[in-house]
Formats: sequence, C-alpha cells, structure tokens
Amino acid sequence: MAGDFKKKVFYFTPRGKAEPYCSIQKADYGNKEKGFGNDRGVYKVNLTMPSKDAQPLIDRIVKAHEANYAQILEDWANGGEAAALAKLQRGKKLLKPYEGDLPFFENEDGTVTFKFSGYASYTDTKTQERKEIVLKVVDAKGKRIDSVPAISGGSEMKVRYSQFAYTYGAVVGASVKLQLDSIMLLKLVEYAAGGDDWSGQEEEGYEAPDDRDGDWKEQDSGDDAPERSDYSGVDF
Repeated sequence: MAGDFKKKVFYFTPRGKAEPYCSIQKADYGNKEKGFGNDRGVYKVNLTMPSKDAQPLIDRIVKAHEANYAQILEDWANGGEAAALAKLQRGKKLLKPYEGDLPFFENEDGTVTFKFSGYASYTDTKTQERKEIVLKVVDAKGKRIDSVPAISGGSEMKVRYSQFAYTYGAVVGASVKLQLDSIMLLKLVEYAAGGDDWSGQEEEGYEAPDDRDGDWKEQDSGDDAPERSDYSGVDF
C-alpha cells in the first residue's frame, strides 16, 4: 500500500579512516574461479573512528536491531513457529530465530570500525537489463569528483549511508546493514604499486616500470552511469 511506503533516511558519519582493501574507485566482483564471485559487484569500506565519535552510530544500530529482533521473536511466538513447522520437510531441522553479527566491532586501541557496503549494479525490472551504479565521491567542499582516484586504506573520509534491519536466514542471522550511499574524501592515500599491503611505507629508491602497475593508472570512472543514491529501492 502507498501509505506503507517509508522514505529512506540518510545519516552522515564523523570523520574516520578507511581500513585496507576498501573498494571505492572500482567495485569488488569477487573471484568466480575460487567460488565467491559477485555479478552485481560491491562498493565497500570499513571506516574506523574514535569510540566517542562512534557512540551515536552504535546507539542507532543497536536500537534498530533490538526493535527488529523483538518483532521477529513476537512473530515467531504468534504463529510463526507453527507455520514453519507446517512447511518443514521430513528430515530437515527447524530454523529458529537467531541473531547475526552487528556491522561494527570495537578495537583494543579505543576505536570502533563500521562496515559499509552497497551494490554496484541493479536489474531494471522493465527491461531486465543489468545497469551500473556509480558510487558518488565528493571532495571536502561537497563537489563531486568526476575521476575518482585509487583510494586506499589510510584515506580519511565521511560516509553518507542508510541503515536497515533484516531478518535471519540459513546463512546469516538477524542484524542491520549499513548501506553505502556516497563518500566525502577528506584526505587521500592512494594505492601503492604493491597495493594496501605496503600503503604508507613508500621510500625513495627503485621504481618498477610503469607497465607493471598499469592496472591502477587507467580505470574507467563510469561517469555516464547513474549515481548510487538515485536508486533507493535497490535490494539488500
């Protein structure tokens, strides 16, 4: 029903530092050969910040999760379990409600790391075509960066995101997703030739020929594709 539609709410993080192996300039499509490919692609970043700055985000996530899981348990008690038992096939184990990991973890150094991600494509429901989603990245003044650099771990940024609670399933328990919408880049650390393993450790000395790290020098910025935030209905 139209009356049930809820407008997506966006939030902004405080300034934080990206962890290694973020996928911002280009989406991560996994590795099909090793059995964990992802045709839709995923933009992702783990963002770390001091605990005092992180607390409002933690409170919001925990509140959403607790309300969602309480509703799941209520539904289970009021007919959900009976319905699941009625559909249960012989020899199968009943899948009862359970909780998954929340999208953040506390570090021993007094910081908290949050996990943000968002799909890099969607399927047009009318044409069934796969269409690209370009993650929007802006500079410190909010101006869009048309040619996004190879942003590496150690870069400092703010994240614009939405959050939604989801139910449990065979693979994951009930939790909350932090859906990446766009990024404000405040301090850039670019990928070194060796990737994030050696980021921030560069020295004066021998440099390999340009063709060895050419994969990072010529990358399509996808300027003609739609922005991430244009598709609020992209599913989890």
